[in-house]
Amino acid sequence: MGNVEGVVRATERAQAAMAWGDAGENDGETLLPFSVHVVTTEAQLDAVQSLRETAYGRHLPHLKASFGLPDPLDRGPGTTVFYAEDKLTGEVVGSARIQTNRHAPLQIERSLELPAQWRGKRLAEITRLAVRPGYGGPVRLALVKASHLYCIAMQISAVLAGSRQSLLRSYRMLGFSPLFEEGRLVPLVHAGGLPHHVLVRDMVTAEADARARNSGDHEFVFRTYHPDIDLFAAVGERVRHGLRPVTSH
Repeated sequence: MGNVEGVVRATERAQAAMAWGDAGENDGETLLPFSVHVVTTEAQLDAVQSLRETAYGRHLPHLKASFGLPDPLDRGPGTTVFYAEDKLTGEVVGSARIQTNRHAPLQIERSLELPAQWRGKRLAEITRLAVRPGYGGPVRLALVKASHLYCIAMQISAVLAGSRQSLLRSYRMLGFSPLFEEGRLVPLVHAGGLPHHVLVRDMVTAEADARARNSGDHEFVFRTYHPDIDLFAAVGERVRHGLRPVTSH
């Protein structure tokens, strides 16, 4: 019976993953096989930590255990953690973290000096971008879209990211470009001193850049409505129902 249920679940997930590209032609919405939210509970954060340990441990086995430990930055001011949750299983299948420099310098600034054009600007850094190994669907792209929407709302000028060589192509496809000259590697203190490419995504020109590249992320991020990327529940509640009437005590 367990095997049958497993096959049914796998089939349903595959159908959902295929549907995300075709759904919503008549109603202007595209559905995903997962949903994206902001972490608001300790249980959600525990699940994210477990995912990080699994995802990062695959490529950095010597650091696997450390990625599963509590990270003080997750609870710090100016930090927001997103998670993607599979609709069928409830499993956390992806996560990303955004830290802004509103309250403190970015982590990446411990390892480099920002170019003049970005000094004194409202910036953010995306870290801990992780996807469950083997999971289908555009999880990484959805997390980048969530980060983009959040940063627009927070009036962020640009997003910085440190990328290992293995993920460089993925970041470039998502609209990030080198902060310094092409190929320069910077050992990042907050990434165990490992050399990383340092990338930037200009929030002001991101849409035009994606359009000029004729990139696949342009339609997904800028021209498609995904109700499953749900970051502003309070705003949505206000739009749907208006202001709640004041109740007397």
